[in-house]
Amino acid sequence: MVIIPATTGQMGVLPGHVASIAELKPGVLSVHEGNDVTKYFISSGFAFIHGNSYADIIAVEAVPLDRIDAGLVQKGLAEFTQKLSSASTDLEKAEAQIGVDAHSALNSALTG
Repeated sequence: MVIIPATTGQMGVLPGHVASIAELKPGVLSVHEGNDVTKYFISSGFAFIHGNSYADIIAVEAVPLDRIDAGLVQKGLAEFTQKLSSASTDLEKAEAQIGVDAHSALNSALTG
């Protein structure tokens, strides 16, 4: 089973799942194999669920959750929050907001 962070909410994919496409949001993708669970943080992308019990996950970035440094996430969140508060152009605001959103999602993934 795979649990994906779709924009419509968490989505579990089991064998025999109906074919579909889902847009992914920043969050945790969990791969369950027997009793083993491997978790990845993904930044965004798409999931293509095929009728033959296969799923293709196309992610912009995917990092094993246990390889993410919580201290660096906190530092990045603080930096992007400061950039957002001092941004003067729409571009600066948009770039800073993306940084805040991504780091907030990383922080949530790490804190459960």
